[in-house]
Amino acid sequence: MILTQLTSPGPLHLSITLADHSTLYLDTLVRVLKSRRLVCRGRWNGQPVYAKLFMGKDAARYARRDAGGAQAMGQAGIRTPDLLWHGTFDHQSDQVFGLLYAEVAHAMDAEAAYLQSDGASRCHLLCALVEVLARQHAANLCQTDLHLKNFLLADALVWAIDGDGIRQQSISVKQAHMQLAELIAKLHALDQMQMTEMLLQTYLKVRGWTETLPATQVLAWARQMKTHEVERFVTRKLLRNCSDVSWHRDSQSAQSVTTAGGLHITDLPALEVAMHCGQVLKAGNTCTVVHTQLQDRAVVIKRYNIKHCWHALSRAWRPSRAMSSWQNAHRLRYYGMLTPQPLLMYERRFYGLRGRAYFVSAYSPWPDAQAFFQQCSDPGMRQHVIEQLVTLCYQWFLLRISHGDMKASNLQVTDQGEIVVIDLDSMQQHRRTQMALRAHAKDIRRLLQNWQADTSLYNALVKSFSLVYQDHTPLKLAGISI
Repeated sequence: MILTQLTSPGPLHLSITLADHSTLYLDTLVRVLKSRRLVCRGRWNGQPVYAKLFMGKDAARYARRDAGGAQAMGQAGIRTPDLLWHGTFDHQSDQVFGLLYAEVAHAMDAEAAYLQSDGASRCHLLCALVEVLARQHAANLCQTDLHLKNFLLADALVWAIDGDGIRQQSISVKQAHMQLAELIAKLHALDQMQMTEMLLQTYLKVRGWTETLPATQVLAWARQMKTHEVERFVTRKLLRNCSDVSWHRDSQSAQSVTTAGGLHITDLPALEVAMHCGQVLKAGNTCTVVHTQLQDRAVVIKRYNIKHCWHALSRAWRPSRAMSSWQNAHRLRYYGMLTPQPLLMYERRFYGLRGRAYFVSAYSPWPDAQAFFQQCSDPGMRQHVIEQLVTLCYQWFLLRISHGDMKASNLQVTDQGEIVVIDLDSMQQHRRTQMALRAHAKDIRRLLQNWQADTSLYNALVKSFSLVYQDHTPLKLAGISI
């Protein structure tokens, strides 16, 4: 097996003879940067290890930088996995630079730990991460690729990994605060709002500093960084081959497929056959929605129809509504919100001009919000779902996101009372605050219209809005009396 041919994470059965004649056994491919870098789990000399394998013309430089960063953290007293071996070896006529790091037993990356924790345990985790960041800065170590997966949590201890992103340099006060903002940017919007002050105080305490910049400035930087990060992801990364999606374009189509979704590149006849064999959920002139099977998976296919020649001409030059749904679904999931997994986006093309388009997502079996409230007999669950609805809206307000069509049928409720959002082709993330405010007020008005006839539920929603929103401006603009 040639290392450069490996393209996606998964099980691996490969043994490699290193330069010192020892054998490295690889059983799992963890991360791929095609033809440049692999991260694998395996065993070496009877010990579990993680192997970083570098290929290509800059392999030597990247390997040296990774090893140097790990050694710098170790010398600074920052907990990091031991570098057990580094060197070169030949594999299938290619020279590979390898680094073997000791596996940290029973470790979980900090992103997974963050998502699984809440309340006091989440605060404790984030403070521990900030303490490590502050210690890196005190040792004049700057992390240029700062995200939660670059930290491990094991036995209540935090380990820093990925020496490749470490630079030895003096760090100014502003740079230190911006690095803290970059870490905070990886958190959910509500956590950013609630925890920035606490995390800033934690950082200052470790550094022995008095407050130099207000928490509001750090929060503003974090929000700006998060917005730019998400925008780069949905407008650039989703439109090329990467670890998350496979992108394919030819003279007749353009399509993008989620790597972990279980589907592969398809064609127009396959999509049409699947729709013909499925259950029609909506049959309209603008779009047709079908619950069906595609490549042995239960999916929902939403086909955006072309009504007439003038409609075709108006849509030919613009990104399709299927593309909007595709990007917005990934956007919401990137922010940690629930929407059916986006699986495939297909645009029919003719000399580069767009025609009929398809958006394929996982099938979501949950009842919509209207049906849920009609059937729910548990007052506690009813109140929980109300709070979840309002909290979701508040997150959108903080992120300047508007849905555009807040019908109850576009909001589903899981067995745990969580909100799943569907029908995303009108969703926008606004750049201008005033436009976002007006669009958000419109979303609130449309949401409340669903239950105007149910006075009890309507009043409960209004009360929850007034309690959750710290800024009542959008509520007043939506006509809610506070």
